[in-house]
Amino acid sequence: MPDRIHSSDIQLFVGVGASSHLRIPAVTSLSISSPKTVVDIQRLGASHSVDRILTSNQSTTLSYDVNLTTGATGIDPIYSYQHMQSGFLSTGFFEFKTKDKAGATTISGASLTSYSINGSVGDIVKGSTTYEGNAAIFTSDETLDSESNDIFGGFFRPEDIEITSVTNGDEGIDSTTLNIQNFSISVSLEKKPITRLGTRIPQYRYPQMPAQGNLSFDVLKTKVTGINISSLVCESGDITVNLKGDSNQSVLDFTTSGCCLDSVDESTSLDGNSSISFSYYFPIIK
Repeated sequence: MPDRIHSSDIQLFVGVGASSHLRIPAVTSLSISSPKTVVDIQRLGASHSVDRILTSNQSTTLSYDVNLTTGATGIDPIYSYQHMQSGFLSTGFFEFKTKDKAGATTISGASLTSYSINGSVGDIVKGSTTYEGNAAIFTSDETLDSESNDIFGGFFRPEDIEITSVTNGDEGIDSTTLNIQNFSISVSLEKKPITRLGTRIPQYRYPQMPAQGNLSFDVLKTKVTGINISSLVCESGDITVNLKGDSNQSVLDFTTSGCCLDSVDESTSLDGNSSISFSYYFPIIK
């Protein structure tokens, strides 16, 4: 019986243009989906479709999750190479390649469609991203002969999460008094394929505007975090999520600009602590 491909036999690489492919470290899950988009042909008088025709812009979706690392690979590897193409709204393409003992699967013309970071006190900070690219191509001549070693400082479990904002309590609360338990930053982008006449592969995948992201975090309710909902105003500003280690030093930080408060929710359950959830909107400008 042939050897089955185990997760330990698979590695993910990314390239920008003609540059060499770099390995993406600490990938925890990976999926590749290639649904076919077709037009059904139905003849007059027939009760069923008699033929199906492939449309242009056949695409493949690549999704993967990573544990964010510190050290040589950078603070946030899934944003580092995205930033090389001028940010989230770029129309630039990436080429992803997965390699295993059976061969390599290449997805060219890949464009970002979603991105998120999640962290909580005492747990590893995680990232997730999705790209849409051209139809995947499999070749058996690029097998993974040997494993590449990841080089980074290590994984990070924040001991403290600190939120700072230029609004500084104008929205009814001062973030320095919060017992923050977790946070989430997410971006979702719809990309419209632009195809030239006579071609099947899109020249660009253009972001649809307006584009926005969301920032949310949960805090434990204490005597100093009671909130008067009537005093909340729609102020906008910069919000920084600062993750600190054992010695109260900053290890990871993320800043979002133009944040505007969407909602404040309070919840509790039997034998549990009361918690308050804050949700913010921020525009994507690059």
